Amino acid sequence: MELKNLFKLTALSTALAATLGLAGCGGDININTGNETTTPTTPTTPTTPTQSAQELSYSGFATKSSTVVGGKEVWVLKGTLAPSTAASTITTGGQNGDLIVLGDDVVWKLDGAVIAGGDNENSIELSILPGTTILGGSDSYLVINRGSKIMAEGTAAEPIVFTSVEAGLGEEGEAGQWGGLVLLGNAPVNSCPDLTNCDASFEVGNYSYGGDDTEDSSGSIKYVRVEFGGFKINDTQEMNGISFAGVGAGTEVDHIQIHLNNDDGVEFWGGNVSISNVVLTENFDDSLDWTNGWQGSAQHVYIRQADNGSNRGIEADSNSDAAASPMSQPALANFTIQVANGTNSGGDDAEGILFRKGTGAHAYNMLVKGDVDSGECLEVNDDATVNNANTAELTMQNSLIDCVEPFKDAKVDAAAGTTLALDVEAWFNGQDGNLVGASDLTDYMPNSSSVALTGGKADLSNIDARLKNANYIGAFDGTNDWTVGWTTAIHDDVDTTPAELPVMTSCPVGTTASDAVAGLYKDSSVTLICTLEGNVLSNTTLLAGQNVMYKIDGGAVLVGEDKGTSATLAIQAGVKLFATANSYIAVSRGSKIMAQGSADYPIIMTSEEDVIAGAQGERGQWGGLVILGKGLTNTCPDKNACDASFEVGDFPYGGNDNTDNSGQISYVVVKYAGFKVNDTQEMNGISFAAVGSGTQVDHIQVHANGDDGVEFWGGAVNLKYVYLTENFDDSLDWTNGWTGKAQFVYITHEDGNANRGIEADSNSSGAAATPVSAPKLANFTILPGVDTPNASGDSGEGILLRVGTAGELYNVLVQGRKGSTAETESGECLELDGSVSSLVDNVNAGTLVMTHSIIDCNEPFKTSGTTVINTETWFMGQEGNSTSVVSITDGMPAANDTTLLGKGKDLSTDDSFFESTNYIGAFDGQTDWRQGWAFEPQ
Repeated sequence: MELKNLFKLTALSTALAATLGLAGCGGDININTGNETTTPTTPTTPTTPTQSAQELSYSGFATKSSTVVGGKEVWVLKGTLAPSTAASTITTGGQNGDLIVLGDDVVWKLDGAVIAGGDNENSIELSILPGTTILGGSDSYLVINRGSKIMAEGTAAEPIVFTSVEAGLGEEGEAGQWGGLVLLGNAPVNSCPDLTNCDASFEVGNYSYGGDDTEDSSGSIKYVRVEFGGFKINDTQEMNGISFAGVGAGTEVDHIQIHLNNDDGVEFWGGNVSISNVVLTENFDDSLDWTNGWQGSAQHVYIRQADNGSNRGIEADSNSDAAASPMSQPALANFTIQVANGTNSGGDDAEGILFRKGTGAHAYNMLVKGDVDSGECLEVNDDATVNNANTAELTMQNSLIDCVEPFKDAKVDAAAGTTLALDVEAWFNGQDGNLVGASDLTDYMPNSSSVALTGGKADLSNIDARLKNANYIGAFDGTNDWTVGWTTAIHDDVDTTPAELPVMTSCPVGTTASDAVAGLYKDSSVTLICTLEGNVLSNTTLLAGQNVMYKIDGGAVLVGEDKGTSATLAIQAGVKLFATANSYIAVSRGSKIMAQGSADYPIIMTSEEDVIAGAQGERGQWGGLVILGKGLTNTCPDKNACDASFEVGDFPYGGNDNTDNSGQISYVVVKYAGFKVNDTQEMNGISFAAVGSGTQVDHIQVHANGDDGVEFWGGAVNLKYVYLTENFDDSLDWTNGWTGKAQFVYITHEDGNANRGIEADSNSSGAAATPVSAPKLANFTILPGVDTPNASGDSGEGILLRVGTAGELYNVLVQGRKGSTAETESGECLELDGSVSSLVDNVNAGTLVMTHSIIDCNEPFKTSGTTVINTETWFMGQEGNSTSVVSITDGMPAANDTTLLGKGKDLSTDDSFFESTNYIGAFDGQTDWRQGWAFEPQ
């Protein structure tokens, strides 16, 4: 529920708020609420006023306002809250000696600085009941002094909310409308040489903090939300959402959210306090900041930055004096940091983690995901911090960096006074369990195929007793969302209706603008054409707009240069791109494509003819998409010096890194590509040349390509949700050592204009060429065309396994056309070609397997090249296979089907890439994963 819905004013109070300017000055709205209790009068009995329950409870330490918010009185807290010697007034809330209870029967308002207790004297315990709301005015904040405590313990159903007066009155909440929450403790800070006599001064208000008590308790904060805080005093003094200054380990903090703060979300100055289940969203400066010797812990922390509105996810310092003790060295575990794009109004780039000023840390299971215009995701800076990295005082294990700009090195810089360098990528990769690649998230939650679910550090509690065991990377386990029910701006208060694409008036940097010729294009709303051509040597983003299309022109558009300048081509959801004849996109080794479409706004790549009025899209009208990676390919004997040559354009590919990251391709439709250079050189819809598993590929379609739909030359890239329609040659083709995975693939052919659903090779030299092609495939539906030759003389067939390939195929359905002649029925649906002897070896060794699959064809099997293998015997001898007759409609079985549904193999128990299934084929009979984004052939 949105916070604004909790606080609705009557028309009268809204008008008075505007008149008196309550939101701006922190004053009160004077409304007669009618709640005063009186004794009825008679001519001889005078009126005798009595106090309400709230007045009896709160009058000793607060002042009743005439404001009513959400049907509740507003009571004002001001100045210092001190112990009382009066009798207890606690009912729902009230005061008893040094205990003050803020009840949820009223709304509380802070007037200026409200301070709980004196500095280690006149201490109080400030208790706040679940469901209580505290409003802050423009100069207001709450301080818990040394020696005092706050006991703010909400629940998931009834969180405690600190927010601005404006938000409380139903107006728009904005960063900086009030201050925040400050806890001052007696724990060590390295800004005090003598911890037994420490009076460090807090940056706002000059309150004292620090001491020598590591176990000091400032109370408990649970299920607490702090919104719209962080007012600015000057350029160096700003309030954080929650400030922990010298706060000790006896303080309990879990389930807190800081949302839209104008400075940092949470900041620590020394101390030993630990925090868990923390949500930090859209905060302006750093989401989590520490300095001066913080040695606590933080686990299960979700950080989401605001585009053009945030700086760092983590900014980590100890002290400019490397000898200052104690050194900052927290334990961190299970963070998910979503780094924003752009630069905030202070000129700071959105970045991930910065370790500097001599900090240490031991970090586990950290996930940092950057976007196309994010800054660096992991940086180490200055000599003292480099020393800590080299001596294992600063470590990071079992963590995942998924960023366009993953690392920034520490460098020697005489002007900055640094003399040590650090290769941050090498430091990160040199530690146990660290990964650089695709995180595979939906919003912040890992998908079942994400490496984050299985790559985490186990037994964390044995490493540090403050941590809980959570052997996954990131803040979430893929199932349990601990943010539900008590947070804001994440769930039901977010409008999930897709925003309309903007109208663009100019083209992005890196493209050339021209006005659309009236009447030239089928889409009459297009007024702007942005042309991309040549060698893209700087990061370029194709922005989506309802009136713009992008033109690929002039032959190959090459992103980056091999062994030279790297670049990223980012393509926003909703972009429509067309290419002229002989034009295509190629992404060099070391560069990336970030084509991030969505179900509502897929990215369309097609031919010029397909968008021009009066013309028609057909096969081969442009090139396609070529991704060149650094993965293994068996055409290179020396993987460390590999420069295999791509068949069109002679672009080099290959290397020794099968985890290489070439970016992301999601919700992308490629139509009418595959031009022919000659009889041996033709373009595929999407070509993956030694592309590594760090690349994320899902929800892709290749339609009516002039050659293969998708082809792999080695590498280990994985795919999921793939739709291949009416491609001329093979729909899915692999060779030269592809060892990736694929799940949920639907292949359809156009009769007389197709060859094979799958054509599978390794290398004609046999097992001597390594790696051997050995992909792992699951949940395919293949509908081959009829046995009538296409223009190249090839007939419609199902699966051909040949040229030494190995592999595992599960849950595959091949259903051929069922006529009585070549013009009405498909060719062979499963063929083993043993012309290369290593294929026979793979069959005999059990490295080429196919189980839980159905071949439903008039010509189900063919054996060629040798009589050693009998395809039918091999297939029928494996678990769960049959030649049953099936019934499907557009690939989809009926919901009550018993031939396909319930007969599949669940691979998820052994391999986290695969989603849990128990059916054969690409569809479960209920969910059509093509809906909303795919092109449906007519």
